[in-house]
Amino acid sequence: MSFEIGRGLFGFDFTDYHAVIGASLDADVKAIRKQYLKIARRLHPDVCRLENKQLAQTLLSKLINPAYAKLSNDKDYADYGVLLRMTGKRLVEDRAEPTLESEAAQALLKLDSLDSVRKEYAKAVTELGGNHYEDLSESLARIGALSELNQVYLLRRTQSDTGWGLPTQQKSTKVTPSGKPAPPPPPPPPKSRKESFVASYYKRAESLLERGSFASARKELQDAIKLDANSAECHALMAKVYLLQNEKSPASVNTTMARSHLSKAVKADPQAPIVVEVRKLFNKSVARPGANKPVSKKPTGKKPEKGGGGLFGGLFGKK
Repeated sequence: MSFEIGRGLFGFDFTDYHAVIGASLDADVKAIRKQYLKIARRLHPDVCRLENKQLAQTLLSKLINPAYAKLSNDKDYADYGVLLRMTGKRLVEDRAEPTLESEAAQALLKLDSLDSVRKEYAKAVTELGGNHYEDLSESLARIGALSELNQVYLLRRTQSDTGWGLPTQQKSTKVTPSGKPAPPPPPPPPKSRKESFVASYYKRAESLLERGSFASARKELQDAIKLDANSAECHALMAKVYLLQNEKSPASVNTTMARSHLSKAVKADPQAPIVVEVRKLFNKSVARPGANKPVSKKPTGKKPEKGGGGLFGGLFGKK
């Protein structure tokens, strides 16, 4: 049995797992689990007292369990969050007033302040999400109504975060030689799915690095680099991972790998903020006395050449 829901965020080729569970977009893991267990206790075949037990079991196994699996897994939830933010941008860029069947969603759309929207949204989701599996014949319609609430809330939150829909100062208008105002520049193209996943890997790696989880951060960045081998940001962050790891456990391989990834980052985009930051960190690291300097068993008798500039030489040294 397939479940087709065309309302709310489902109408944007987005599977609204929050609406399926009946949780708000602001719900934390604990609240999502609590809501899921409430539904599972009602629909599980071992305890279900509803007349249509087959439909209850199908809803639980085909719709609710997969939704909870996505929302409770850290990696899946991070990817889901990326798609959710992309959908929010689509809603804002559309500019057209949403088509809403739910009176609660229509009322939510008319509110002025984001604080009012947030308050009424939480109240409406609690009321609707608390009983959307009471009458299974109405469950899909109620999920659609919940998704409409999520659609409006996501729209208003994205508008607030980007400044869309808010009063702005009057800006000077460029005028063409004919005296007519110049047309506004076209909006930037939306990120591709690949770029979104790369950004997701990068963000997770940043978070892991802050917690000192070097191995996990490297794994995330390795997956990102597989998708985009020329990402200056990913290579620079990978170099940073090796440099920070070297501070904890000094080893020449850490400096070597940091140098390799930083070289690729500089080649891709030397002006990227993270690249500039890691270049400084690298130069500071290799400038410290005894910083993983290779030890030769026999003196070569050769004098060092002038202007070597450390491990990176002319690439990073001043001319």
